[in-house]
Amino acid sequence: MTAQMSDLKVLVADDHFLIRQFVRNTLQDAKILNVQTAADGNEAIDLVQKAHEVNQPYDVVFLDWNMPTISGLEVLSFFRAKPEYAATAFVMLTAESEQQNIMKAIKAGATSYIIKPVSPPDLSKKLGEIYEWIKRKKQAAQAMR
Repeated sequence: MTAQMSDLKVLVADDHFLIRQFVRNTLQDAKILNVQTAADGNEAIDLVQKAHEVNQPYDVVFLDWNMPTISGLEVLSFFRAKPEYAATAFVMLTAESEQQNIMKAIKAGATSYIIKPVSPPDLSKKLGEIYEWIKRKKQAAQAMR
């Protein structure tokens, strides 16, 4: 049985407070209430690992590319190297719009790539696509059991 979109557990990692609030508010408007935030890459890694350790993993992790301590791309690469995070959607949400950076993130395993600034309707539309990806991943995992 797959979860409803409103049941998603989401982490928003961005060093800009206003971006974190914008994404949180947009998600909450879409009835996704379990949204947490991180202000840098280290905090994002800690929160994702702790959630996994207590068997309450994030479904979606939004990552800004340019953050203090560890970049979003480094966070993405760190988790994509670990098979236990294969069903977690890692989404780059960044102002980095150069084609080479987009390709670098996709090659590193980004589920989706959203260029800032993004409007609430566009973010909601992307979230629907990400949710479908998550459902497919969970169904495939159940079929493997």
